[in-house]
Amino acid sequence: MTNAAPRRQAKSQVTSGRRQRRPVPRELLELARQLAQVKQQARTLGIFTDDRELLECPSCGLLEDVTAGGVLVTYPNTSEEVSDSGLRFIPADESSFACPSCGTKVKAVIL
Repeated sequence: MTNAAPRRQAKSQVTSGRRQRRPVPRELLELARQLAQVKQQARTLGIFTDDRELLECPSCGLLEDVTAGGVLVTYPNTSEEVSDSGLRFIPADESSFACPSCGTKVKAVIL
């Protein structure tokens, strides 16, 4: 039988029942700011940033799709030809959008 040395327990960051917050490194904060800026620029250019599921209106059938180039497009789900209608779902609140064709409120699944 071998005597294994007792394992040393890691120091806890818990003080009086609550975890202490570690400061976020400045470099990480700057990268997060840059990422947010790039995502906003992409949205401005019509590029889908993949932060929510694509939408489809349950009333009129208008749906979103993304081209191979990453551009967000919409067209009726009955359309044989996939060409952009130019319509865009309008943000109604944090988790829902209004259909630009019929006005129906569509709940978005945020990723």
